[in-house]
Amino acid sequence: METKEQIVLKAIQDLIMHREKRRNDPTDPLITTTDTLKQEWTLTQLHILSMIQANPNESNNTFLSQQLKLSKPAITKAVKKLIEKGMVDYCHRQGDKKSVYYSLTEEGKQLAALHDELHEKSSHVLFRISSAVS
Repeated sequence: METKEQIVLKAIQDLIMHREKRRNDPTDPLITTTDTLKQEWTLTQLHILSMIQANPNESNNTFLSQQLKLSKPAITKAVKKLIEKGMVDYCHRQGDKKSVYYSLTEEGKQLAALHDELHEKSSHVLFRISSAVS
């Protein structure tokens, strides 16, 4: 009878083997997409896109800083590149010229959806591992 530790170790080994097999397959769209994301975008930028998509009416520097637990300058730097690359637009609200609010462009929405999809797939893998322990 296998112990919980052995079950977890086997699940992790299976995950690593499965990932390596996929990584060596140049036709696998998930691997190609993930590699492209890593080359072009930081995790912070991807999380910002996802946060803006989930909270379109609240997304300013203060909100993003609080939600992502990052400094406002870090948010500003990440958002600046997203704006330059055409992923994010910004505007001032009527009566509030100080605060800048962000929204996603169509390309930004697609990238945010892709990021969320990859998160979902990762969650399923972690769920399978945790189920093996239970």
